[in-house]
Amino acid sequence: NISKNLRSDVKIGAALSGGIDSSSIVCSIKHLEPDAEINTFSYVPNDVNISEEYWIDIINSHTRSISHKFNFSNEEFISDFDNLILTQGEPFGGTSIYASYRLYKLAKEKGVTVTLDGQGADEILGGYNGFPGYRLHSMIDNREFVSAFKFLNAWSRYPNRSKYDAIKRLVGSISSGKLNNYLRELNGMCSSPIWIESDLLQENGVKLGFPADKKLFHGKGRRMVEYMAHSTYHRGLNSLLRHGDRNSMRFSVESRVPFLSTSLTNFSLSLPEQFLVSDQGETKHIFREAMRGIVPGQVLDRKDKVGFATPEKDIFFKMKDNIELWLNEDLNIPFINQDVIKKEFARVLAKKKPFNLEIWRWINFYRWYQLKLNQNEF
Repeated sequence: NISKNLRSDVKIGAALSGGIDSSSIVCSIKHLEPDAEINTFSYVPNDVNISEEYWIDIINSHTRSISHKFNFSNEEFISDFDNLILTQGEPFGGTSIYASYRLYKLAKEKGVTVTLDGQGADEILGGYNGFPGYRLHSMIDNREFVSAFKFLNAWSRYPNRSKYDAIKRLVGSISSGKLNNYLRELNGMCSSPIWIESDLLQENGVKLGFPADKKLFHGKGRRMVEYMAHSTYHRGLNSLLRHGDRNSMRFSVESRVPFLSTSLTNFSLSLPEQFLVSDQGETKHIFREAMRGIVPGQVLDRKDKVGFATPEKDIFFKMKDNIELWLNEDLNIPFINQDVIKKEFARVLAKKKPFNLEIWRWINFYRWYQLKLNQNEF
């Protein structure tokens, strides 16, 4: 797949986060074409708690790549915010999309118009946190109770994991319908925020609730792979690819995703689940082993996962004046309770309510709607 994606008449670069997926792409390029000039593009935040610069440097050194690192200030984000919303064409859930936006902007500035990106590897290879609920569900289907207990113990030993979290996810996997909705609400998830006039929506035929996972096949004993397939084809990955495509096309950069070939996806989703997430709780187990000798072992053996983390909370407080101006404009949308939004905004500013990503959702929706109104697109 990498070899096919290297076919180009122009300079090729790669997004490099420091994680296993992007590192594998960069190292594979060097393995296939030892004399290739590789340009890597990496977002490096100031916060050492979410920075992966240490791992980025290991890969750049190993492959002798030309490294292009970037960061952005709160002021830059605020300045680009409207353009980012218009680029996406819809509200978005967090500031990591801006990091992607800036990555392709930098690539274009450096004369790189084709990039290889690691999108999709988590969905087809058993990444993220290892889908513990679904993995346990499969074991229970197969009456492998002792194995399930051992997996629970082993999985929970990794950083930022707990037995409670795995069991909670198992319950979520087993339950469905109204029971699943009820359990989600007990867990603090709400299908109808307090700033939405849910009665009005329901009266007009809008159904409120969490979307049911569409089953691609009867997954008894294969619950984890079933969920991965659903994430790949129906939920999650589609929106991530759309965000990336919008950002790359904004700067006329072609983003290629070598993990997402039909053959690799079909092969991976046909494997025994323990090949993907091992009985010891290791994510992307078979992929890590396949890349030994190509990717430095210390990267393959990483047990943490940072992801494309960006400082939403800091940016929110820096944008408070802008947000306040936006909220003072009446959108005249019947199902949105503007007074409640203003009160919630004030509570967060006063630190009487913790900041969360739900706040980003209504900020994005609010500003997106205003921009569309100004363009007379409604």
